[in-house]
Amino acid sequence: MTVPNVSLPTVLCTGTTKVEISVGGRTESKDLVFECIKVKKVFDEFVLRDCVEGIKFKVCGEPHGGTIEPTLILRNCKLSNVEIKDVSTNADKRLKFSARCCCDVFGKDSRGKIIRLEVIDVPEGTNLSEGPSGELCFTFSVRRTYPNVTEENFERLLHFLDQGRFELQCFGEAVIDEENNTTTGEILITNLGAFIAIKFDAEVQLCVPVLGYCAIEEDVAPIDINFCEEFEFEDIPSFNPPQLGVPTPPYTTG
Repeated sequence: MTVPNVSLPTVLCTGTTKVEISVGGRTESKDLVFECIKVKKVFDEFVLRDCVEGIKFKVCGEPHGGTIEPTLILRNCKLSNVEIKDVSTNADKRLKFSARCCCDVFGKDSRGKIIRLEVIDVPEGTNLSEGPSGELCFTFSVRRTYPNVTEENFERLLHFLDQGRFELQCFGEAVIDEENNTTTGEILITNLGAFIAIKFDAEVQLCVPVLGYCAIEEDVAPIDINFCEEFEFEDIPSFNPPQLGVPTPPYTTG
């Protein structure tokens, strides 16, 4: 696609401004210096789900009690066959996202030991499949509609596509049937539900007012192996600050 002479709006990021802040019950006037910072801007994100019965895993280890806990760990998720197209109509501004997301799969036994699981077979009829090295893969093709985006802002979004200045990322979470999680030898046949989150972002430079710089304090904590194993199962936090302005979520899928 070609989007000539379109770019994000820029400003001269120099000079200072003043702001009043409250310190100990009294108001002080402080100078703010304008700084240019480089950040990742999330332009869109969405979550897909799928479920399959009868998926077969190879269990690369000996789980205690012969069972795998219901919550799985999906790591090292990578996208292939990525395609993003402008499929807008006269009535709607739309983008089509297509790709295949593959993740390494790990499980946890009743004692917390992390065990690699390799996908051997996935029944047909879902978007899930096995990867070349035992990954769990999710193939998707989604049309996203942006009803609140102005023509100008949508053209800027297309500019990032035209320049190749974007990154599509995928993240995954999965659970298996807790009533069907017993291994037979090195094989586990169970039911699985998966969530795949897709983020479409690009690197931008923002001009922001800066009050000052924070002191960096490093705390050295003793290594706790049990804690580190448990940390692998912590919920993934949101890495996105609150987004202001247009486009305003939620978007619709069309």
